[in-house]
Amino acid sequence: EIYTLSLHDALPISDTAVHLDGLAGAGPRLAQAIEAVRHEEPAAPELFQLLAAACSHATILGDDIALHELAWRLEAEARQQSAVIPMSLALSHTALSELIAGRLGESERLFDQRAALEEARGSQLYIGALLVAAWRGRFEEAAALAEAVQEHAARTGQGYQLVFRDYARSVIELSRGRYHEAYLSLEDRIGDTSQVKFALVDMVEAATRCGLEDAATDLVERLSRLAGRTPVPGLLGDLARAQALTAGASAAEELYLRAIRHHENSRGPLRRARSHQLYGEWLRRERRTKEARYELRIAYDLFGVMGAQGYAARTAQELSAAGDPIPSRRDAHDNGGDLTPQEARVARLAAGGATNAEIAAQ
Repeated sequence: EIYTLSLHDALPISDTAVHLDGLAGAGPRLAQAIEAVRHEEPAAPELFQLLAAACSHATILGDDIALHELAWRLEAEARQQSAVIPMSLALSHTALSELIAGRLGESERLFDQRAALEEARGSQLYIGALLVAAWRGRFEEAAALAEAVQEHAARTGQGYQLVFRDYARSVIELSRGRYHEAYLSLEDRIGDTSQVKFALVDMVEAATRCGLEDAATDLVERLSRLAGRTPVPGLLGDLARAQALTAGASAAEELYLRAIRHHENSRGPLRRARSHQLYGEWLRRERRTKEARYELRIAYDLFGVMGAQGYAARTAQELSAAGDPIPSRRDAHDNGGDLTPQEARVARLAAGGATNAEIAAQ
């Protein structure tokens, strides 16, 4: 058992267990090891190495809450060491944590810091810029960066970058409504040791929209097992959204609402924005256009606050189809003043974590 071993022994054993037993067998050991690191004393020997391993474990388990806490502790420990390589590693975890929360400005700042550190070491790193460009909807820039990432990964043997490159492609294709391409971007890429578990729900959407029912069912089952092991609001909401995507009309609505309720309690606006978006799309297809416009407006405003212009454009198309066209405007990330006062107010409330009921009461 993990607690009968020293923490330094427990972490390598957990790593080995994932490869031998998969998450089904190793998940509890990973969770116990993460919990032990979270309670480790600040002055513990080799704390940086323990935190770094725990960050990787949290990502594998889809635990965005633990990742956020541990990544920032890792960054603080790296600053105390005043060493380039530890700081670069720490920044990779903090930047990813902020990215999957939808805090794109903070993520971009952290990725830029890491790229600057790598440049000072005589290396180039493009993966952070690619991920941010994908979410910002800067498609031409992202295409060039994807080629640079592939070349750098091949030259340095850092194959892990290719999974994140493929994740960036899936973000781009989903935001453009190109579901088959989105599915192919990550098909068979999210195994037990994958660090892009947060993309499972997106793969369900892609598979469902291009008619791959068996694949969608399998992905929902995998997400269900993951959320059972890691019942944090983000994953529970992802599961409810995935189930809504694959459910019949009679069950879908409650599942979408459940997803939104969970995502109102998750970190950052990203998951919540996507759940409002997909619920709004479903409502429009059910010909409930007034309700659809309400949900899509929340999603659109959240994407605007995030600066996720690819998804904002997709949502604007849905709003137009629902009879609520969005006037042409400059990038909301660069000019938030383009929002009407009411839109800006709703966006601020939603981005600050206000629930639907609280927004309506205002």
